[in-house]
Parts: sequence; structure tokens; C-alpha cells
Amino acid sequence: MEMLNRIKSTVSNFSTVLPGNPVTREYEIVEHVASAGPALLWKVYKGIKKSTKEEGAVFVLEKKLLDKYSKHERENILTIFKNGIAKLTRLRHPSILTVQQSLEESRESLAFATEPVFASLANILGCTENMPIPPPKALKKL
Repeated sequence: MEMLNRIKSTVSNFSTVLPGNPVTREYEIVEHVASAGPALLWKVYKGIKKSTKEEGAVFVLEKKLLDKYSKHERENILTIFKNGIAKLTRLRHPSILTVQQSLEESRESLAFATEPVFASLANILGCTENMPIPPPKALKKL
């Protein structure tokens, strides 16, 4: 029964990621590995770029997660996220996360791709909101 629940969870995770956003069409989503950002709203997936077979991390924000906020708060949150990712895209430094594909917006989500990551700092410190169940093996080792 547990195996069936795991399969169901995996399929439901991937089905929400795949359609609609140009970034998720460029990457083959392998697994949900982390959550990140304010309130851990971003889901981070391990992905492989279809054209180059290069590994990366795909960050996806499902807009439906923002429904609990007022319209004004949602607009502010989206603006802050968009501006932050735009600035991260322009930064070039060996100690800062490199954006491989810039932010794309669809009706249901925001998404961008970076170099591979295995967790966010919040996840490493024990915050597991918006994370897959069970947590990824790399995170269990810490």
C-alpha cells in the first residue's frame, strides 16, 4: 500500500509540473528534491535539459499556492519574486547560484532553471514545508 501511495504522489507531482510552462517543456523532470524561497513556496525539481542532457534544477511556483493571500498581496509577492529572479539572472560569481534559463510565466506557474541543487538552506536546517514525502535521500544524510 505504501508503494502505491508513493507512486500516486510522484505522478501527481510530475503532472502538475509538466504542462503549461516553457521551462518545464525544456527539461525532463526527474524528481522533486527541495522547496525554497519565502514561505518555501518554490518547488525545486531535479531536471535534465532535453537538448543538451545537462543536469539542472527547475524551480516552479504554482500560482494556486498564492490563493490564500489577498489580490494586492499576491501581486506584491509575484513582483518581488520576478524582480529577485531577474537580479539573480544578471549576477555572475562562482559562489552564487547560476541561472541557466530565465524566468518564464504561464497562467498556472512561474518557473526558471539553475545549475543543480540538492536542497535549500531552509530544508537543510529542517524546514520541510512543500517537500516530497519521504524527503530525498541526499537530505536524509545531513
